[in-house]
Order: sequence, then C-alpha cells, then structure tokens
Amino acid sequence: MKTTNFIFMLGVALTAALFAGAEAPNFLILVGDDISSSSLGCYGSPNPNTSPNIDKLAREGIRFTNMFVSEAICAPTRAELYTGLQPHRNGCMKNHAATKAGTLSVVHYLRKLGYRVGLTGKRHIRPNSVYPFENVKGFTPNCNARKKTDESWEGVEEFITRDPDQPFCLFICSIHAHAPWDSGDSSLWMLDELKLPPSLVDTKETRHYYREHLAEVRLFDEQVGKAQALLQKTKLDGTTALIVLDENGAGMPGGKWTTYDWGVRSACLIKWPGLTDGIFETDALAQYCDILPTLIDAGGGAVPSDLDGKSLLPLIRQETKNHREKSFFTYNSGPEGPPFSSRAVTDGRFKLMWNLTPDNLFAVRVINGFDYGYEDKKDPNRHVRMMYLSWLKKAKNGDAAAAEAVQRFRKHPEFQLFDLSKDIWERNNLADNPEYASKLEELKASITEWMKHQGDKGAAQH
Repeated sequence: MKTTNFIFMLGVALTAALFAGAEAPNFLILVGDDISSSSLGCYGSPNPNTSPNIDKLAREGIRFTNMFVSEAICAPTRAELYTGLQPHRNGCMKNHAATKAGTLSVVHYLRKLGYRVGLTGKRHIRPNSVYPFENVKGFTPNCNARKKTDESWEGVEEFITRDPDQPFCLFICSIHAHAPWDSGDSSLWMLDELKLPPSLVDTKETRHYYREHLAEVRLFDEQVGKAQALLQKTKLDGTTALIVLDENGAGMPGGKWTTYDWGVRSACLIKWPGLTDGIFETDALAQYCDILPTLIDAGGGAVPSDLDGKSLLPLIRQETKNHREKSFFTYNSGPEGPPFSSRAVTDGRFKLMWNLTPDNLFAVRVINGFDYGYEDKKDPNRHVRMMYLSWLKKAKNGDAAAAEAVQRFRKHPEFQLFDLSKDIWERNNLADNPEYASKLEELKASITEWMKHQGDKGAAQH
C-alpha cells in the first residue's frame, strides 16, 4: 500500500513539474541606456515622437509609475537587475566595480529551472563567473561607440527559436541613449520648440545635445518595436513576457550619478502572456531588484528569502495593489575626485536625500572633472561637458537661473526633503521647514535601518 501511494505521489509530482515547465513563460527583456522615463511619451514627455512603440506597449500592457533603480549608474543598476540584490549587498556599489565572487545571478537561478539565459549588447558587469550569460550576437556592447552601429536580429531570432520545448530568457541591452549623442534622426524636433527638463539650463548647447539625446531615445524605441515584431513573426508573443526598462536617468547633470528623481526613477512596461486583464498602470513602489524574483516565481521556482527584491507577480495578476512601503537609493562616487556619498528614500510621496559628505564638492569626471584637475585626454569635448560648460558661461554672464543650477549640481546640503506630489523636479527643499521635521526624522531613521541591513558603512572613502 505504501509503495502504491509512493508511486502515485511521485507520478503526481512529475506531472506537476512537467505542467509547470509547460506553463513557464519565456522572458524577453529590453534594457535602454541612460534614458530618463520622462523622455518617453507614455511617461509624460512634452516632446512628441520620442517613443511610439513604447507608448503602444503601454496601451497593451502594464505601466509602472514608481519603478526605481537603487543606484543611478550603469554597472550598479545592471548588477541589481541581474542579482536581485541592492548595491552594498551585491558588492557593485560604484561604477565599473565587480560583483562579489560567488553571488548568484539570473543565469544561475533560471538555468536551474530549465531556461537558457542569454544576453546581447551592453554588458558592463563582472566577473563572468557571476554572469555566465550565453553571448548572443547582434548588438554592440560598446556604449561609447561613435555614430550608429549596425545591429542584427539574426542571433536573437536563432536564440529564441532554438528549442520550442525549452523556455528562454534573453536580455537585449541597448547602448541608446548613452553618450555620445550622435546617432538617430534629430530632425523630428525643432530646436526652438524643444521642451527641456526644468533641471537643465537653457543654452544653445543644451538644446542641441538634448535633441540628439532624444534621437537616441527614439532608436531604443525602434528596437522595442522590432522585438515585438519578431515575437509576432515567430509566434512567441503569446508565450513570452515582454519587459521594457530604460535603465537609469539621462547622463546629464541632475540625472545619472545622483539620487535625484531624474536619475533613479525608471520606466517599466510589461506585457504578460495569458492575462485576461493585463492592461493597467500601477503606482506601487518597486525596484530593479524585484525583477529577478518575478522571473524565478513565474518560472516555477522558489524565491530565495535573502534577496532584496520580491516578486511582482501578485501585482501583475492584480492580487494586490501594494508592493513596497519605501524605496531606497544610494550614490557612491568613483575613485577619482573628492569622495561623495548620498543615501535617499521615498515613501511614494515624500523623498529624503541624506548627503553624507555635504562639505565635499560634488564632481563627476565626465562632466566637471576639471574642478579637481582632471584632464580628459581621450575625449576633451565630451557632449555632456560641453553642455555643462555652457551653463558655467551663462552663469558667469549673470544669469541667476544658470548660477542656481550650477550650485545645485556642485554642492548638496546634508538634507534635501521634497514633496513629490507637488514637486516632481525637486526644486523646493523642505528640510529646514519645521512643519516637516517629523517626516524628515521618520525618513532618516528608515535610511539608517536600511543601511544596517545592507551592511552599508556610510560615506565613501578613496
């Protein structure tokens, strides 16, 4: 009798496993490069023509309005996405830093569930032992490439159609819209009609480079459209979860390299197969570390309890409307220039930035490295530097708004508190307003607790 029961239970288990494997969706994930979500039409871009394909996807799927990266720099953003761990726990807390050896990534987790896991395009991650992706040919990994580089979809098509019985996970990592901004069709926008983000100084150079940036945003959007067309061509659109992320914010002052909203707020659009009611938007707080647990969960695996992220499937299935109470952010300067560290948190309405080194100059090598004596022999005329130099010139000529923008970039007070419901561009610092003293202390305490959990010792030391 016991043997019969054992055989029956074993049969049930095997049947369940096979069924789960058949139900496991494919994952096609497109990741932009230095694209602020506010540049996209479905996220309120005041400039037309930037993202017709992404806007169409937003009308067909799920749009996250409060998705964030934990650190708005390329390497930490990608390490968080692939490991489900935030920067201080995965070890990649500065740009170009390596993830801790022995850390498990999406490749390890999904391979155990029977997936083949590949990546084409930009990597900006190391070591290979942590990220043993199958390298899929077709997209350039060189984000600093001059002019538009050729791309081929043949490798992508081969990868996703190789074995109909094996689910796949493929990351298509674009280099758009990383600087230099010299690709795409910028004739879609008239210079004098451009609407600039309020954080930028309105100069001839700013308008020129911002328009070129939008042209690269459009190139990423075209890649999203091609990916959707390929899924339809191969008849995989009904079994594939399509996820589009824009990485961290624009590589301009006040975006990438900061904890400002323009740097850490990300676009996230998901078209999930098999959902009868899968078109909606959610304002639930979420972070990039939540993507990996979602893939594990959907693939039939158990999400490890020690990950910083948690599965978004309950949100995607509309079983809940909430996900996180708070989202946390960090910034740590690289080895060049004066050390600068910032930590931040938002509860969805209020945002506190706690700058741990307020007496130090804030400097980014590619923008204002000259402030600490850096000489860029490789590319002295970097686009973002030319933009920033035009701000300095305008400020020197007596423009108060330009002077304020330069000061906002170079120097940060210890505390910056913003009410994002009224001040999405974070212009009105409430930190010294007694009315908000208790909110500041509450958010400061939550940052302190998060830092303890992360093993974060605070201010960066070079």
